[in-house]
Amino acid sequence: MSTLKKINTFSELDDQINTLFTDMYGVLWDGTDFYENALKTLENLKQKGQKVCIISNMTTVQSVFCASKAQKGLIQGIHFDEVITSGNLCKAAIENHLFEVLSHQTHFHYYVLGEENHALFESIASHETKEVSKADVIYFSGLGSRPFESYLPDLNTALQKNLPAVCANPDTFFMQNNQKLPAQGIFADYYQKNGGKVTFFGKPYPLIFETALLKMKADKSKTVMAGDMLETDIQGAINAGLKSVLITGTGTTANALKNGETLDNILKRAKIYPSFIKNTFAD
Repeated sequence: MSTLKKINTFSELDDQINTLFTDMYGVLWDGTDFYENALKTLENLKQKGQKVCIISNMTTVQSVFCASKAQKGLIQGIHFDEVITSGNLCKAAIENHLFEVLSHQTHFHYYVLGEENHALFESIASHETKEVSKADVIYFSGLGSRPFESYLPDLNTALQKNLPAVCANPDTFFMQNNQKLPAQGIFADYYQKNGGKVTFFGKPYPLIFETALLKMKADKSKTVMAGDMLETDIQGAINAGLKSVLITGTGTTANALKNGETLDNILKRAKIYPSFIKNTFAD
């Protein structure tokens, strides 16, 4: 903790960075709307000449993300330059024969565990099966309104068949309106713990950061990642060789602090240490 520096505004980093990567959920967005003054802070950063890229583990593709968030006031060019979603990375991999490679066959069938996400599978829609027993690959999607336990029969069938699995959101949970809800990563966590193999897209894995750095033509030494989740945002930044800012007043870390944890204990238990700490994203 003694080596961590608390900042109140991003301008305190002006001499160190020219590119900001930021998470979405728990940093800019509470699940329903943007946090107070988050959009204004993004706009100010852009006006100062900072490059801004949103990096999210959402499985939504970029075009859908931009259209839906524009309705809430987030405008590309005014508030951010680019958005990289794990959904886009997964979609690109599928279009480049990911499922053929994983299943070792051309005429494969895939099974979606959880909610449908048609945008990711447009190029291979005819290969979908509605029965996990007939699948060659399983994709972990959102849980929707169903409890995790209701998915166990399909998960166990996939494990028995030794199906390769794909997860485009490594997060095991997300915060929505201060409520902790399970995410796709909970499927992947169970699958791996029981001997299954999972191919991941998104934070904390390097590809999403490398993609963002290339797309932004960013200097790694001048780039910082802001996020609320240690295991994905901060560890991902560390894995990519980036500076990081842990947001402690909203999202995941804020929820842990409200439950009586101390930040010192949270960091020590995770063994993950950000470069800087900031209360909220808004300056």
